[in-house]
Amino acid sequence: MAQERVQDPALPEPPSGSIADTFRDVMAGTEFQAGQTAIDVALTVRREDFLPVMQKAKEDERLAFDFLRSLTGVDHMDGLEVVYHLYSYQRQHSVAIKVHFPYEDAHMPTVSHLWQTANWHEREAHDLMGVVFDGHPDLRPLLTEEGLGYFPLRKSHPLAEIEDWQEDYLMAVEQAKAQAEAAPGEVTPEAPLDEKAARVVMAQKKAVVMKQVRDEARAKGLSREDERAAVQAAIKQFEEAQEAVAAPPPPPPAKPEAGDRAAKVALAQQKAALIKKTRDEARAKGLSLEDERKAVAEALKALAEAGNGG
Repeated sequence: MAQERVQDPALPEPPSGSIADTFRDVMAGTEFQAGQTAIDVALTVRREDFLPVMQKAKEDERLAFDFLRSLTGVDHMDGLEVVYHLYSYQRQHSVAIKVHFPYEDAHMPTVSHLWQTANWHEREAHDLMGVVFDGHPDLRPLLTEEGLGYFPLRKSHPLAEIEDWQEDYLMAVEQAKAQAEAAPGEVTPEAPLDEKAARVVMAQKKAVVMKQVRDEARAKGLSREDERAAVQAAIKQFEEAQEAVAAPPPPPPAKPEAGDRAAKVALAQQKAALIKKTRDEARAKGLSLEDERKAVAEALKALAEAGNGG
């Protein structure tokens, strides 16, 4: 289970005399982690301390944060985070307030009663990240349709695969492109470059499936929860069907007379095709990401050994 955290060791300590020291004076006894970002001092607080901190930030004259500039939702893969960017016109200082919480308990108290701009900011974060702001007067969808079934800005979003470039595969694509540019007219790396277009097409097909399932669920009068479950089941079935499709065979190796550069480009193409084939087979077997990477590494090693004559 993802845990709420108050530590953010990636950020350096803010300088002495920063707004963090003012918060320490105002919120004596409240635990928080202070870090210096490129723009603001960031304070990471516990969720149970969040509302008192925000009330003091707005009402205490030493802080006087009268403007909520923006609210940002972040998916850290081990849980969610909400970042509130505050500014004081009276004091002319700024701060970022950060709160972490687990996926399965994505609740935050609303601050719409403190800053009117929070009303729409929180509705947007609810739409796109699935954060429920307890006490908000109206959490109806602002940017998405009712009962969408997923949250577009979470990394678990069903169409996120379009951006999921594996490191080894991307390296092979870039290598093939660079070698093709160095040896124009010899070999064109068409197969790796077509992968992105194929992902776009696949994402479009998923979108069609999701829309069809939502329409059918609404025609049956299903609840929002049942509609969401139907969408997720349909996506899973679609992905399993696609993974069962056999991957295209790798292109033949370059002929020796084509020249050393052409052979290198062709080898890069062959590696890229092998990586894709191995990944598809691993996913069809339901392997973990770590086992999938191992399978890819072993396949590339076997290809290299075969090229060296065993």
